[in-house]
Amino acid sequence: MPFFEVDAQKCKRDNICIDECPIRILIADKETGVAKMRQGAEDACIRCGHCVAVCPSGAVRLAGMPFEEFTPVNRELAVTPDAAEQFLRGRRSIRTFREQPVEHDVLARIMDTVRWAPTASHRQPVRWVMVEDPGRTREIAALIIDWMLYLREHDPETAKRHNVAGLIAGSRKGVDLVLRGAPHIAVACCDGAATWPAVDSAIALTYLELAAHAHGVGACWGGYFTYAANAYAPLRQLLGLGEGERVQGAQMLGYAKYRYRRIPWRRPLPITWK
Repeated sequence: MPFFEVDAQKCKRDNICIDECPIRILIADKETGVAKMRQGAEDACIRCGHCVAVCPSGAVRLAGMPFEEFTPVNRELAVTPDAAEQFLRGRRSIRTFREQPVEHDVLARIMDTVRWAPTASHRQPVRWVMVEDPGRTREIAALIIDWMLYLREHDPETAKRHNVAGLIAGSRKGVDLVLRGAPHIAVACCDGAATWPAVDSAIALTYLELAAHAHGVGACWGGYFTYAANAYAPLRQLLGLGEGERVQGAQMLGYAKYRYRRIPWRRPLPITWK
């Protein structure tokens, strides 16, 4: 099939796909009025699929993007503003986890949702490492402590800034203050040549966190893990990171040990309205 194709019988000549194209590479044919792609513009297409998704008559097709994979929007599942506000305000960073692992199918469904996180120019540059085995997660926690011991000896100023003394002391007492006893870690990696790796990864990690919340799975951003994964060769080797890859962030995942009963207070936003 052509790279961009429109069924002339279904097309309503409403130009909706033309208006919605973010790269502005679609035009109306002068004779038929049917949308078409500008000549030679295939390489400019970012393959966002908006032209297919927005067409009310289902007339548009894009090569490499199976039409049957475009899920119809179910309006009955629309979230009310009140429900959305409670969902977002009720999300907590979980730091006390149950030992029970999250089922593989639940983790897979959470990660599948992350495919729809927006990225700059729809490049989707984030690669994921899912540490599913709780035993491997404990091994990683021990490696982070090893890194902290190295820091304390060779870079005391950085060690002090990260408060490694307290974390090391906790580890010696059998208390995991680094990964908080989470059974899983989802790691977002990007090649150094990516256009906007930090922002793309932060958005994707936030999608993951909210998807986990929707499935009743707790999450917490892994700051110490991220520092260690970019600095400590044994941990990078365990994660299978490439030479040019950087860990942009991680989410510790697991079932929360306790249920929150109330939404905590937050300071009002400093907003300047113009």
